[in-house]
Amino acid sequence: MIFFVYHLQTYSPKNRAWKKVIDYVEKYKYVLIKDELSLDALKHELCDVVNRINAEHPKMKRMQYTAEPIDNGRITRIEAHVISAGCPDTVFILDICKVRSIYQFNEQANVLEKEGGEQ
Repeated sequence: MIFFVYHLQTYSPKNRAWKKVIDYVEKYKYVLIKDELSLDALKHELCDVVNRINAEHPKMKRMQYTAEPIDNGRITRIEAHVISAGCPDTVFILDICKVRSIYQFNEQANVLEKEGGEQ
């Protein structure tokens, strides 16, 4: 099954750590993901990036990473946020959906339609 990153929302960075995460995650906007293994790898890669940047900036509040299905499992949402004063402050939201089908132009189909219409 193929997946597609159809929605990426980033929020104004409040510090250098957030900026690093946002700059990294923006390269995945509108990307096709070949299969479920690649989707799992992407989830782990983003988690590792968030954890690495947290480690590089130990004095700042830690970003928390989540990846979970939403909309009855049709969409996978990956997000990072910081809990500030009891409320989550979102860094980014990345929504990934399953590709239903792929359209490919085929001249043979058009030729057959013309031949079928003339008979």
